[in-house]
Order: sequence, then structure tokens, then C-alpha cells
Amino acid sequence: MAVRVQWFYVLLAAFVVAGCSGDGTTLGPDGRPESGAESGDGLDGGGAEFPPTDITLGQITTEIFAVSCAFTGCHAGGSPSGNLSLEADFVAGELIGVASNQVPDLKRIDPGNPDGSYLLMKVRGTEGIANSQMPLGGTLTGTQIEMIREWIAGGAPLQ
Repeated sequence: MAVRVQWFYVLLAAFVVAGCSGDGTTLGPDGRPESGAESGDGLDGGGAEFPPTDITLGQITTEIFAVSCAFTGCHAGGSPSGNLSLEADFVAGELIGVASNQVPDLKRIDPGNPDGSYLLMKVRGTEGIANSQMPLGGTLTGTQIEMIREWIAGGAPLQ
């Protein structure tokens, strides 16, 4: 547990440092450049533009993961299924831009690319996924799946 917490802070520090090494543009209240030049992942200045979204990782975590996925024995606790914790303290570092354990050619969440994000495939039950549709023992509603899709399409913003 302590190692996960340490890694979380290392990743957080990396995001902060990367955010502080900007290109001189001013960030708006949503953390995106006010100049209109939005980047693919917020870190590399790649110039990719995402459709606007008000959905954040915090909302996804609270409204979907906390009630459907982040339980001991599933995606929480000391040995989360698939080495993927969806607990609030770990979710960003374990999802966004991280290669899937089941299909390494895909990222768990590929910001701006919902159809290439393995997590969305798992909750949709897309043909060709490894094992079964998530969450086990039920399915997310169409509204919840659309919320995840819109969040990813919007660049998977943290806030």
C-alpha cells in the first residue's frame, strides 16, 4: 500500500512539473490553455483538440467506479483484479495512458480516443475483449457508459 501511495505522489509530482514547464500560454479555469491550442494529454503540447466536456475523472470515480468497481476483491484493496485499482487515490496513475494488461497494444484510457480505450471496451462488452464484460455481475447503464465515452473523448481531464 505504501509503495502505491509513493508512486501516486511521484506521478503527481511529474504532472505538476510538466504543467509548470509550459509554453507561455495562460491556462483557463479548466486547466486548458486559453489560447485555444489544446494538447493531446496536457503534457506534451501535441496540439490535439478535444471536444469540450464538463465531465472529470473525479465524477467518473465517484459516480461509477466507487459504486460499481472499486471493491476489495475487484478493483480495490491490496491485490486488485488485473493490477488495476479504481480507488480515488490511484485511479489516474493506473488508467490514463497506461497500457492494458490484457491487450498491450491498447491503453486503458487513451485520452481523446474512446474507441481505442480498453476500459470503454470492457464496460461495453465489445467483441474481442479478454475475459468478460465489466463490471462482473452486472452492467453499467447506457448513461454511465456514455459519461465515460464523453470524458475520454474530451481528453480524459482530471479536473
